[in-house]
Amino acid sequence: MSNEIVIHPDDIVKSGWLVKQSRHIKDWRRRWFVLTPQYLCSFKNQGETRNPTEWIRLRECSTVKSADEDTGKENSFRVDTPGRIFYLIAENMQEKEAWIGQVGRQMVRRTVMVEDSEYQ
Repeated sequence: MSNEIVIHPDDIVKSGWLVKQSRHIKDWRRRWFVLTPQYLCSFKNQGETRNPTEWIRLRECSTVKSADEDTGKENSFRVDTPGRIFYLIAENMQEKEAWIGQVGRQMVRRTVMVEDSEYQ
């Protein structure tokens, strides 16, 4: 993973604590997530904006949806990329729906922006 991502405060669409499933061991870890128009990034500490522990490039995402049945955990959702499915858990149903909505909007916004620029 590249550590070159630095998030500007004006680019933050949403931020908050989520629990994510780790890539290899598959245990669950609490991380501070920051959503921008380009990325969904995780950090170990609240307020960090440099060197995320992991990041998802939103233009590579195919789906964001509820994952309660997949994980067996309430308030969970998934973000699908070509190489991996990221499983995340929000603190409550409202936060889960807010994250799904915001990530989905950024995915759609990115697609629309690319398609619009192709026709100019």
